[in-house]
Amino acid sequence: MPIYEFECKRCRHVFERVMKVDEKCDRLPCPACGVKNPRKLVSGFYTNAWSNFLDTMERKVSPHKFK
Repeated sequence: MPIYEFECKRCRHVFERVMKVDEKCDRLPCPACGVKNPRKLVSGFYTNAWSNFLDTMERKVSPHKFK
């Protein structure tokens, strides 16, 4: 389950929740003031999958660099 970031529309408190992808957030209360229906934020995420892919390809193309 992904971690989502939310911002309260009333007090601007930013908080996180682990939720299912299709789970509704309209009844989710703000932990600071209790108001429901927060705004879902767009947040970045980190992955090293692309870096691992590039390293693997480099090892195949130029194996002499990794000896």
